[in-house]
Amino acid sequence: MRTHIRKIGNSLGNIIPAGIIRQLNLEEGAEIEVQTEGNRIIIEPVKKKTSERLKFSEQELLNGMNPYLAHADELANITSAELGE
Repeated sequence: MRTHIRKIGNSLGNIIPAGIIRQLNLEEGAEIEVQTEGNRIIIEPVKKKTSERLKFSEQELLNGMNPYLAHADELANITSAELGE
């Protein structure tokens, strides 16, 4: 697909066609990696790593939890003095 370099503010840029956006499942605010290889510009979506960080589910984390184990007995009672009233 052929497009043009355009002036965007004080910079130059290019609009990524909607078909490519859909194909790569991108959305506004998605992070991309831009690099050069010889005389080519390579733009790749940055893969999210959230599934790699969490090796357990929320249910596994909370399994066996009760108010005593969650230290609910140590919840703070905020006074009006602390609230500035």
